Amino acid sequence: MTSKRLESILGSAPSATARGELSTKEHIKKTVVDTPLEYTRIVATIPQVLKDEIKEYLKKNKGNTETTLILRALKNMGFNVDPSWIVDKRTTR
Repeated sequence: MTSKRLESILGSAPSATARGELSTKEHIKKTVVDTPLEYTRIVATIPQVLKDEIKEYLKKNKGNTETTLILRALKNMGFNVDPSWIVDKRTTR
């Protein structure tokens, strides 16, 4: 088999390495960026003691909100959180 034919066959086969998946991730990222994001609210019932601790934390850390706090926690847990979402929206208005 000639090398041109081999390259043709290998070029049409899906990549089995992470390097080949990079282009797929870039494609997905471009698709996500092109479409406007829809935002929704989540509601969770938590103990009042925890809510008070969150309020105290936010008083001490003025650049944070409940939203940024939750998004950072989700990112630390391994969720796909874009860094642009962790910006305090009050500072950009």
